[in-house]
Amino acid sequence: MKSAAAIAFDYRPSRWLAAAIVLVDVFALVAVAASGIPWAFKLALACAACAYTAWSVRRFLRAGIRRAAWHEGGHWRVADGDGTEHVAELESGIVRGSWIVLRLRRTDGQRVALVLGPDNSNADTHRRLRVQLARVSDTKKSPVHVP
Repeated sequence: MKSAAAIAFDYRPSRWLAAAIVLVDVFALVAVAASGIPWAFKLALACAACAYTAWSVRRFLRAGIRRAAWHEGGHWRVADGDGTEHVAELESGIVRGSWIVLRLRRTDGQRVALVLGPDNSNADTHRRLRVQLARVSDTKKSPVHVP
């Protein structure tokens, strides 16, 4: 049987996921405003929620990974924003609808999570990753979940 070709793609964080994080913050602010706690606590909680959301979104959107490639041998290569490449191993992969989450561990021990949604990757990349993840799941019985 012929090996599958490498799967390579440029990575940018999903804007939809960033918008969802902000939406959760809006719900938290509404919940705080509707609560019966004193206004000083409401203000403190609202400020804390907004600050944490801003920090989280900024951290998410400034992902260090710019390019990823899954090679035929089963290893990954991920490139940082400055172009430095690292070899990585797939720790887990989860497919939920049109979303794929890949957790990788680089050889230097750093963990990297790539969230691929409909807005930051094309359909062909999704299809090929789903097939490879299903193949890995069948052969290794690893923590890869493809429904």
